[in-house]
Amino acid sequence: MKFEEFWDTLVKDMSETKQFQSLSQTSQFHAKYSGGRIHITTQNSVWTVERSDMHEIWNKAITLDENLRFKHFSYNQENIRTLSFILALMRDFVGQNKME
Repeated sequence: MKFEEFWDTLVKDMSETKQFQSLSQTSQFHAKYSGGRIHITTQNSVWTVERSDMHEIWNKAITLDENLRFKHFSYNQENIRTLSFILALMRDFVGQNKME
């Protein structure tokens, strides 16, 4: 799966709010695509994920071993505060597909 295919799938599938599990499976969040961004809502916060941030994480993910792609410690979290949400969405939408 290439990034454009992944992003197009997100846009189409998240036109309505959907619920997701965190990477640790301990909490839930809601996500919806609107206005060119993904809007994340948790119990306490609202976050916005830009396409460029998602693409940055995607580019890093394709360089990692498949067993490490959805692990927090594989990424530098200093720049992207929404990393855990991005990884959870990637995990759910990419699944077992090969990332390119």
